[in-house]
Amino acid sequence: MKKILFFIESLVGGGAEKSLTELVESLDKSKYDITVITGTDGEFFTERVSSICGYRCFAKRSGQNNRVKGFINKLIFKFSNSAPAKIVYSVLIGGKFDVEIAYCEGYATKLIANSSNRKSRKIAFVHTDMQKNHWTQSVFKSLEEETACYKKFNVITCVSETAAQAFKETFGITENVVVNYNPVRGDLIAEKAKEPADLAAIDYPRMITAGSLTAVKGFDRLLCAANRLKTEKYKFELLILGEGEEEQELKKYIEDNKLSDYVRLTGFQSNPYKYIAGSDFFVCSSYAEGFSTIATECVILGKPVITTDCAGMAELFGACECGIICENSEEALVEALKQVLENPECLQRFSEGSKKRTPFFDIEKSVKEIEKLF
Repeated sequence: MKKILFFIESLVGGGAEKSLTELVESLDKSKYDITVITGTDGEFFTERVSSICGYRCFAKRSGQNNRVKGFINKLIFKFSNSAPAKIVYSVLIGGKFDVEIAYCEGYATKLIANSSNRKSRKIAFVHTDMQKNHWTQSVFKSLEEETACYKKFNVITCVSETAAQAFKETFGITENVVVNYNPVRGDLIAEKAKEPADLAAIDYPRMITAGSLTAVKGFDRLLCAANRLKTEKYKFELLILGEGEEEQELKKYIEDNKLSDYVRLTGFQSNPYKYIAGSDFFVCSSYAEGFSTIATECVILGKPVITTDCAGMAELFGACECGIICENSEEALVEALKQVLENPECLQRFSEGSKKRTPFFDIEKSVKEIEKLF
């Protein structure tokens, strides 16, 4: 039985964290002895992961009422963020694994690249477009250091062809770079979509989006687009599901521009699928993606997707007309939304396209492709 280690910084409710959870759930436990290690615990997917495989974290955040234990955990957390990666690996990970996986770019990649386990097979997952969203620059001293880390991996797997091409161009690494789409459990999504949502009946289109409220997701320009649509007398409702650092700025924009009758920030939702099921279409305003998990889930649910042109979207649609992929700009996003609002009958055609595309995201096929990496 192969011993597999997955390291990811956290198990918050993001796309990479969700795909790791569903991958671990779907791997053959008779073939693999799986351990997931994170930086902290008590996050959205922690309980789900810890119930299906070996799990531990560097520093506990949950259930720490004891002051001494709390102080020790603060020291561990500080150590993990300031000590050299080789030392952190030796002290906090150790063990003998056959396969070691950095499930996200950045700190996880740096840590597994500095593994003292020379015999392990090392795999790095890349979940973003490194040219348009090279957020990991803050983790490494230089591009040279980051490149050197990636060269220590046996395989680098990107979540889309576009992300793979961006990775190659950014780091000049072309060998052992492959593409594996994130596994998605369509059965769970479909079941959760059946739950009732607290949505009022309306006689105009309801659009929905979801994700961390961060700059790269482009929710600021989506609100600008919504304000322009309101000014031009279009009728619509926009639901934004998620939480993050830009929440207060987005709330202020909604208030300042009197958009509260058009836009609703719902916060983080443990079950976004019931809201997606109750909406007419999904909109993605991102500046950059790797391969959008939530957009994939919308296609699986048969929902139209209106999106800016970012990594993975053309691959998501394939040859099917699942919606509209527009130029990655506010102006183009506004025009795409107008097209749908003025011609709502096109939504049925897009929905049929999404339903045709759904079989492509068979989780068993995705998991088998990832298992080949081991």
